[in-house]
Amino acid sequence: MNRKLGFKTIRYESVTSTNEVLRKLAEEGLEPGTVVTAKVQTQGKGRMTRKWESPEGGLWMSVLLETENGFDNEKFGLLPLMAGSSVATAIIMEYDLEAGVKWPNDVLVNGKKVCGILGELLTVNEKQLAIIGIGINVNNPVQKGYDFSSVSTSVVEEFGKKVKLEVLENTILEELNFRAELLETKDYDKILEDWRNLSETLGKKVTIHAPKEKITGIAKDIDENGSLLVDTDGRIVKVIVGDCEHLE
Repeated sequence: MNRKLGFKTIRYESVTSTNEVLRKLAEEGLEPGTVVTAKVQTQGKGRMTRKWESPEGGLWMSVLLETENGFDNEKFGLLPLMAGSSVATAIIMEYDLEAGVKWPNDVLVNGKKVCGILGELLTVNEKQLAIIGIGINVNNPVQKGYDFSSVSTSVVEEFGKKVKLEVLENTILEELNFRAELLETKDYDKILEDWRNLSETLGKKVTIHAPKEKITGIAKDIDENGSLLVDTDGRIVKVIVGDCEHLE
């Protein structure tokens, strides 16, 4: 398959974080489409500067994506959505597990978090680039010793046996490549509809822990930029950034 993402992969034994390494390589002129993976991350990052535990057995990777110059920063919210849809679809295809997406950047299996996504934008030599970091608990059980083990899981725990990381990685990149082409052609509606079809957030009662407030209501939809629309007693509130807690 001729694809723009993943034609070249740089593999490490251990790094601080694959996003950090890829950012430095991008600033040195690394070609867009390149992927960085690591067996272990010592300083894996989640959203809002949280630590992301990244032991051997998980799939820790970052993808360098070229976005169109003038890419509307408001569209940045589409990046974690398309990555989440790619991961969930790959898990369904490879393991027939009940996978879905949770706003804004999580993938769930059987209702528990299996993957987190961290997107970043940068400009190098007047080119606008995006880094999409994907961290998936695969062959690393999380029920012991993890800070969030009560709400997290791994592929091995849900599937019942260890899987080949390279197979999952390849399928995710194929799915992400397809969605990156939609982004390039500005076919945003397909990206959004794809996420809606996999969503485990829409229709649920949620509390959004936003930077300056808490918003509780029914998650009704996402808008054209990937922001969550929450119905709070008949008033629709648009949420651009925040942690989403499912209440039911």
